Amino acid sequence: NNAKMFEQGQKKVLDPLVKAGKIKIVGEQWANNWSTTAALNIMQNALAANNNNIQAVVDANDSTALGAIQALKAQSLAGKVPISGQDADLANCQLIVGGQQSMTVYKPLKDEAYKAADVAVDFLNGKTPQSNGTVNNGVTNVPSYLLQPIAVDKNNMMDTVVKDGFHTEAQVYANIPQSQWPKQ
Repeated sequence: NNAKMFEQGQKKVLDPLVKAGKIKIVGEQWANNWSTTAALNIMQNALAANNNNIQAVVDANDSTALGAIQALKAQSLAGKVPISGQDADLANCQLIVGGQQSMTVYKPLKDEAYKAADVAVDFLNGKTPQSNGTVNNGVTNVPSYLLQPIAVDKNNMMDTVVKDGFHTEAQVYANIPQSQWPKQ
């Protein structure tokens, strides 16, 4: 699933840094069912075990990022510790523009829908759908069409999530004084 691919991608980047002694991973746990509460507990335990010395948090999902941010807030660390998520959930987009979450991984639904429709039409017409890679389903490598996810932060929120209509500007910036909204 997505989380496993996310983990593989982050390990590809982080493992060489760990091996070089440039970073230390002080915690690595899964929150079942993307549970915000489980993520809160995991982050509270990580903070306690490391005397609040956590330099970054990589969450595979925005729901788990919410839990981690709650734990960071309780220690006055929200906005001081970079934290990522995935899915561009509204609450997390609000946290991003408010400075408490660094970024989220966004996958435009319109692009996914169009590609899924193309694949369905190809199948209905007896054609082999176009692929640009494979995904292992635990048994075999399955031809797949992989779309490029987008890292969204406060600098490109308007050009991605809002421009696509995934969330409105008013929704994303609801907790920010309107005088501080991006200039159009």
